Amino acid sequence: MKNLLFRRRIPCLNVARGILLVLLIYPGCRRAKDRSFEAAMDRIFQHYEEAGTPGCAVEIVHDRQVVFSKGYGLANLEHRSPVLNNTVFYIASVSKQFTGYAISTLIQQGKISEDADIHQYLSWVPDFGRGITVRHLLHHTSGLRDWPEALHAAGWRWDDVFSYEDIVRMVKHQRDLDFEPGARESYSNTGYNLLAAIVEKVSGKKFTDWTEENIFSPLGMSSSHFQSDYHEIIPNLAYSYESSGSGYRRVFGPLTAYGSSSLFTSVDDLGRWVISCQKMMEEKNPVFLRMLSRGTLNNGDTVFYGYGLAYGFDRGLPTVSHTGGWAGYRTIIMHYPEQKLSIIILSNSGDFDPTGYAEKVAAYFLKDQFKQPEKNIGDLPTVKPDPALLKKYEGIYELGPGWEVTLTFEDGQLMTQATGESKFPMTAKSDSVFWIDAYHAAMTFVKDKDGSVNTLKYKSIIAKRIEPVQSDPHMISRFAGTYYSPELLTEYSVTTDSGKLAMHHFHLGDIALLQDIGSADQFLGDLGLVRFTRDSSSHEVSGFLLSGGRVKNLRFDKKR
Repeated sequence: MKNLLFRRRIPCLNVARGILLVLLIYPGCRRAKDRSFEAAMDRIFQHYEEAGTPGCAVEIVHDRQVVFSKGYGLANLEHRSPVLNNTVFYIASVSKQFTGYAISTLIQQGKISEDADIHQYLSWVPDFGRGITVRHLLHHTSGLRDWPEALHAAGWRWDDVFSYEDIVRMVKHQRDLDFEPGARESYSNTGYNLLAAIVEKVSGKKFTDWTEENIFSPLGMSSSHFQSDYHEIIPNLAYSYESSGSGYRRVFGPLTAYGSSSLFTSVDDLGRWVISCQKMMEEKNPVFLRMLSRGTLNNGDTVFYGYGLAYGFDRGLPTVSHTGGWAGYRTIIMHYPEQKLSIIILSNSGDFDPTGYAEKVAAYFLKDQFKQPEKNIGDLPTVKPDPALLKKYEGIYELGPGWEVTLTFEDGQLMTQATGESKFPMTAKSDSVFWIDAYHAAMTFVKDKDGSVNTLKYKSIIAKRIEPVQSDPHMISRFAGTYYSPELLTEYSVTTDSGKLAMHHFHLGDIALLQDIGSADQFLGDLGLVRFTRDSSSHEVSGFLLSGGRVKNLRFDKKR
């Protein structure tokens, strides 16, 4: 039984919002008197107390005790049912830590080796000529294509059913890796679905049964389970919503991608999981400590991701966390290990910012412990550089393949516009540093040795100035034709109309393609970057390569 210091919205016969308030809150955090603690949390989540909005459930655990648990807003707008601490949410990628725990447990039992080639367990995975290990799957360094983008390119709409079986079929048809295993990190849900398959192979049990028997049942997580059948009825479920102008609308995203996602649970259940994690940490349980191990790339660089857990910092304090998002669900478990503080927030509103709210909650408890003051370049004084200098910054800079930013000098101010986005003003904080409020980030211009400026730095990106390609609208017709992917078993027709290019898919419909200003053979659309390829001898268009954020160079051949 959890030691509950503060709980709110516990269903009971005659009390709509049951309250249990104990005045003593743990040492190292602010002390609550009367309702000041609850009032502080209410101020943070006041937007979701408004009538008629979806909401969130919040649970806070410190030193293996639940110190706050409350629901805000509505779980179901149709029936006006409130979010309670036992309301069930789809937690999306927060699910991965449970897969990580399963793998770590089986490693401890000697049934799995981190460095074993995955073909030792999954013989049906294609042989890419480059070994993929269990460790690669865990740390997102395998090179396997991420299934959401790949299946969408194959014709799945976002409100279609994405099933575990679909993902397995996609892997079986994959022709090549996005990169050499271990060469870099690229978040791959697919890797965690294969980890679930490995659990099934070595344990002889369905992944859903293994997690029930080894995690949920022992911890008393009675509302938690991985879904393998999207038709099933889930009691106390919060429906998924997104804002739509004057109100909200339902968002459907049927998904049975267990391993990477598809865990349904409540903050009440997750509190039990978090308490167990804190206990394992204190006892130095090797299963949990292994979950915290970081990955390593081939070049020796560290991957700050463990077994379904990501490393980070919040104002100087180390954090271990994971977020999730699918349809209108937004979720997080955020740990502050040194402070023994964990924050669980589950929401059914698509515009909810789980990390932002978790940090607001942490600020209430840990304000005096933050090691670094919050620094925001945007708060620095604004300066007025020489207009002649600003004009030198004008131009196009390449942030990445098919991703450019165009800077223009308009009405005495520098403006920025990234590919496919609106134009935003840049505020000068020095002659070389400019704050973009819309990005909540800065751009810094870097001078060459001769004093010219051909480079800017945006976050961790070094962007070089490029010259725009002057394309001939009359030559656009050379790209028209039908293109087929032997990997995805799907085809697109590419058509031209009034000098404009578009793709058409039977299930997805029409997709406009915009010329990439950096290359005459590259175009941008909702699916990502389309780069047309040419025959080496005839130089005729022979196909195209499709790349997105987590899928690279999917090949489509032009049909003759």
